[in-house]
Amino acid sequence: MKTAPVKRELIVTAEGTDRTVSVEGPLPDGRFKVTIDATERLVDARSLRPGTWSLLIDGHHYIVDLDKRRTGIAASVGASEALLTVEDAMHKRLASATGTRTAARGESLRAPIAGKVVKVLVAVGDEVAPGTPVIVLEAMKMENELIAERGGRVTTITKQAGQAVDTGDLLVELI
Repeated sequence: MKTAPVKRELIVTAEGTDRTVSVEGPLPDGRFKVTIDATERLVDARSLRPGTWSLLIDGHHYIVDLDKRRTGIAASVGASEALLTVEDAMHKRLASATGTRTAARGESLRAPIAGKVVKVLVAVGDEVAPGTPVIVLEAMKMENELIAERGGRVTTITKQAGQAVDTGDLLVELI
């Protein structure tokens, strides 16, 4: 099944510096055209598993791990890590022009690792603020709190305490 090509323009902020990033693809050969601050590259990108990508750029191979955090996305390449914020360029420009900023709400919390649900800390209909613990998973004999990054109203809870989960399973949906 072939996916229709899309083009997205984003503002990616790392270490206080904004960069304009345009991603177009997939192209007919399966690669993506990525433009960062007017520098264009063709990128062969393959998802290895949720949050991990294999990238081939100008003959160089990179494994990139993306990890959602409360304050953005941690991008790791080898031993290097950078905390990124990623915003839709048009929305950021409109917010800057009007002087307003609307906080994004709603998200799907998925199991980052296989394990077992220990506690569900919310109920359907609850209003959840950003940074609020939502569910506790046990994996490799450790308890891990999953936190709502954007917040919202709980619409769906798919797992209950004691149930096993696989990596990527939907746990809680917020709007």
